[in-house]
Amino acid sequence: MASLSRVLFIAVDAGDKDLILKWAEEGFLPTFRSLRERAAWGPTANPTGLFVGAIWPSFWTGLEPGRHGRYCFSQLRTGTYDHYQVTPFDVRGEPFWDVLSEAGRRVAILDVPKTAPSQHINGIQIVDWGTHDPEVGFCTRPESLALEVEARVGPHPVGQCDEYLRRDPGALLGLRDMLVRGVEMKSRLAEHFLEQGGWDLFLTVFAESHCAGHQLWRLHDPSHPGHDPDAARSIGDPLRDVYVAIDAAIGRLLARVTEETAVFVLASHGMGPHYDGTFLLDEILRRLLGKPDVPEAKRSLARGAESVWRSVPLPLQKLLRPVRSRVKATLADVVTHPELASLACFATPNNDVYGGIRVNLVGREPKGRIRPGAEYESFCESLTRDLLAFINVETGRPLVRRVLRTADLHQGERLQDLPDLMVEWDRESPIRTIFSPKTGTIHGVFEGDRTGDHKPEGMIFAFGPGISRGRLAKPVSITQFAPTIASRLGVPLPNADAGPVEELSQGNRSPGGLADT
Repeated sequence: MASLSRVLFIAVDAGDKDLILKWAEEGFLPTFRSLRERAAWGPTANPTGLFVGAIWPSFWTGLEPGRHGRYCFSQLRTGTYDHYQVTPFDVRGEPFWDVLSEAGRRVAILDVPKTAPSQHINGIQIVDWGTHDPEVGFCTRPESLALEVEARVGPHPVGQCDEYLRRDPGALLGLRDMLVRGVEMKSRLAEHFLEQGGWDLFLTVFAESHCAGHQLWRLHDPSHPGHDPDAARSIGDPLRDVYVAIDAAIGRLLARVTEETAVFVLASHGMGPHYDGTFLLDEILRRLLGKPDVPEAKRSLARGAESVWRSVPLPLQKLLRPVRSRVKATLADVVTHPELASLACFATPNNDVYGGIRVNLVGREPKGRIRPGAEYESFCESLTRDLLAFINVETGRPLVRRVLRTADLHQGERLQDLPDLMVEWDRESPIRTIFSPKTGTIHGVFEGDRTGDHKPEGMIFAFGPGISRGRLAKPVSITQFAPTIASRLGVPLPNADAGPVEELSQGNRSPGGLADT
């Protein structure tokens, strides 16, 4: 039988490796259990401190975040005190499938998160059909492909995952059913296009695990404060149900390729309980540094706008979502912008897993307060000591594990766009009441609704020509996948920040087209 694709790459967005290995061992995920036994496998490494928003741009550009510049949904515009909503169009760097296309390789790219439609793709591309937190909106290359997708499967049943926040267990069970249906629809779509054959690279991503991890974690985890044991006894583990559906879908795709195909299955990064102190970081800095408090009228404005949004019916929310993003960005600046210029430093968005801190630096910020050099070093050292002094009152454990200097970990022409410091929280338990000798007690309640949040490490499985089974020698960087895939297809990626993984890049690398079929 002819090989349908020289390389088949399947990713599970925010598929937790620990859950995958556990459920595979217990027999719930037979496809992953088979991969564990037959494939080369090992952990993957993602950009430290920035991984939540930087993983997929780092994957498709082969660049570190200090070069491509993306790490969060909202980022500070360097040279101002303004934050802006980041999109794939703001990422610097070329998708590696564009390089493959230019070299004559035929590619199918289905739903890779945080991407924009390519202009010169040699093959097909589907963008934001079923991704988590879509940013561009559903579109295809060629554009006519959208009609075929809509006719074959229709729209993804979930759409915007966060529309299902603040729901009771019954509604979350409905979310599980929609996610499982979304997996099955994506599977049918991927199988259909894979069967067309003639691909050098076929790449598809299942994102339902991402939404499930955020919204269904409290029903999965008996130790979570929001866990409902009665609901768990009644409906089981809906998070596992989504993983079971993805496992079956991957199995169907693997059944369609021959031994001539190099297969990669990536779990991009993990999930765990949503325990962090990022929601307290602004108050921590205010107490430590005498930051002026935000007037209550401004706080009320932001709270009121969010309350109004929650009361809007879901169908109308879908229509107004672009407007909401602009309103949220405007309100954030109304609440914080006037104070930022007077501060030595301030919290800046970095998702929630790591807190982000921007130093108000002379020569970089419009009204910088801290001079580069010795003053900057002294300020960062002092702030680090103060942050490490906090404890979680309920556990007696340190609140902060480490305070990381971004410049020690990341380099590149867009380094100045990243936070200066990243606060790594101790995430073993919920964080509500904290204390340090310098600030006294600070209490707060996380007002978000996601009960699960990310863990940094992922996992890769690979098998096929030239790939030996067993554990890989060292973790694979997310930036290595682009050059590894390109290497298997005989195409160099000279601008990538890392080289290919030698254990995974061997095999037939003939200079053009499919291998002999």
